[in-house]
Amino acid sequence: MYVVSTKQMLNNAQRGGYAVPAFNIHNLETMQVVVETAASMHAPVIIAGTPGTFTHAGTENLMALVSAMAKQYHHPLAIHLDHHTKFDDIAQKVRSGVRSVMIDASHLPFAQNISRVKEVVDFLPSL
Repeated sequence: MYVVSTKQMLNNAQRGGYAVPAFNIHNLETMQVVVETAASMHAPVIIAGTPGTFTHAGTENLMALVSAMAKQYHHPLAIHLDHHTKFDDIAQKVRSGVRSVMIDASHLPFAQNISRVKEVVDFLPSL
């Protein structure tokens, strides 16, 4: 199988009238239980990672692991950046294949928050 875009997965869910869960994974074991369970239930799932998860495991390692598990379980998976804050960090992960981003600029004043979110949105028009 393959790694799919979150947008594609959610569009399919909307057309089909079902929900798609997103689980924050923290290590190999949490990813295994999420993917095994989703595959056994024939349910779509979004694999989400915080900045700490990506820092600890490494972006390329996580991307390779998600791809390998999608193939191993013959189950489509989506990968999502959850609560990432830095534009350069997000851009690097998108260039590595991540197709879903939650930019968290809540720590900034309102006007800067809007500006940061717009910067990321403008960078990601095709996702």
